[in-house]
Parts: sequence; structure tokens; C-alpha cells
Amino acid sequence: MEELTTIINDDQKAVFVAVDEDDQVLGYAFTQLQEQPFSTNMVQFKSLFIDDLCIDSTQRSQGVGRALLDYVKAEAKRLGYYEVTLNVWEGNDSAINFYKKNGLKVKETNMEFIL
Repeated sequence: MEELTTIINDDQKAVFVAVDEDDQVLGYAFTQLQEQPFSTNMVQFKSLFIDDLCIDSTQRSQGVGRALLDYVKAEAKRLGYYEVTLNVWEGNDSAINFYKKNGLKVKETNMEFIL
């Protein structure tokens, strides 16, 4: 991996990418600002939500995902965000294990009943 960079950076959304020495994309993270909480009786804080984090299948388990996630966390901290959040599907054990190994913890659980 050659470089980690922000390619789109506006007040509400940012896209971070990891590229190799030939500028081939190895992975990306699409993010968006979320103002928390949605209640008026709690203290407001900024959260950086990772909407999509994807690593090229040929680059998995080679440190690209960890480096990209670390970069996103560092940028969020630099910008004064309180937290970084994301959603992961139940049953996607490899992703769950990756995120836990990289310091993320379960914040809440959504449940459903299919009709």
C-alpha cells in the first residue's frame, strides 16, 4: 500500500481511499457526519458513521483494512468527533471479528420480525 488519502471531503460526507504505487484503489471508506443524539434532553455530539468500508478481495488480510480504519479514526479524532460508528450484518463473522480486533465494540442491537 502506497497511500491513504481523503478524496472527497465536505461538511457532511468524506470518502477515504487506500491506493498502491500505481494508484490502483485497494480499499475505500464512505463516511457521513451524524449529529447525536436525536433527543433534545441529551448533550449533542458528532459521530462519524462509516456507511461502507470495502477492501479489494485480493488485499484482505494484508493490513489494508486496518490501515484504512485507523486513518478514518485518526481523521475523526482530528476533526473533533466523539466517535466512529458503523453497521455490520449479523452473521458476517469475518467483518465482526475484524472490527472487534480493531477496537470497535457493540453499541446497540437492532432486531426484526419478518412478516
